[in-house]
Amino acid sequence: MTPLLSPALLQALLLISALVVVGMLTALVVQRSLRHRRERRGAELDLRLRPLVLEASIAEDDEVDELLDRVRALSAEERRHVGRTVFLMLRGITGEAADRLRAVADASGLAPLVIAAADHRDPVMRADVAEALGLLAPEGALPLLLELADDRSPEVRTVAIRALGAFDEPAAVDRVIAALAQRSGIPTSVAASALLQQGAAVGDRVRIALEDEDPGVRRGAARVAGLLQAPGTGPSLARLVDDEHESVRLAAMRSLERMPVRDAVPALRDAALRGGMVGEAAARALVAMPGSWTADAIARIAEEAQRGVRRAAGIPSAEASA
Repeated sequence: MTPLLSPALLQALLLISALVVVGMLTALVVQRSLRHRRERRGAELDLRLRPLVLEASIAEDDEVDELLDRVRALSAEERRHVGRTVFLMLRGITGEAADRLRAVADASGLAPLVIAAADHRDPVMRADVAEALGLLAPEGALPLLLELADDRSPEVRTVAIRALGAFDEPAAVDRVIAALAQRSGIPTSVAASALLQQGAAVGDRVRIALEDEDPGVRRGAARVAGLLQAPGTGPSLARLVDDEHESVRLAAMRSLERMPVRDAVPALRDAALRGGMVGEAAARALVAMPGSWTADAIARIAEEAQRGVRRAAGIPSAEASA
């Protein structure tokens, strides 16, 4: 039989337990107090400094320097708050106002803090850095973003690819195109959106990407080629109508709706006659092209194609005609 604890030992254990509980409660109270204090301080700084940031974003040219001097004259804590405010505002602002905000961020000293945190051990912090580098575009941002695009964390890589859309240098375009690959770990929509953001800088690189061996790259390039009306991509889009991968064929057909190519008509007709979802997409691409190109193809579709394909081509059913 286990002997009972002595009264002295029992009292010591109870005292220790009570002290632990009191310590935990004290730590919780202190933690909440500090958090509330930070929140109150943040609200106070926001109330006082946000008007300055807003004023700078809409200032006239001859007023900007004076406003930037006011930002530089703030305390370190106030400049950090201004920098965070600018970072959040830049997520939804473009154009001249965004350029003004970047100047405010520069005056607040935000860029060096962002760059210094690029190798932070926390992936959430590195993702924030990647986003900030894209929004602020400070000197040296592109090499850092290219590094972050190869980060061990898929979330960081995704944010870095999205941020690279703000850069039109060849290295940025090539890295975004590489992110279209099937095994890149980057959502196709993210890489394609970044490529669209790079706009005219994409040029011949999209045309070359249409011939890439990776179907993910071909698919993404086909989507972007039509949206950008990229010169010289028509023949490649026509060839992709017969690509071995269905997703690539569909992307090419959707782009051919926006950018008609006469040489694509025979392949689109054959795809439409085979039916299915691809056949319907082919029919929609055909009806978007000049009728003088597609009259014979549409006539064959009316006679031979499945009902869904005829409907996609705008051909009424026999019941509706009757």
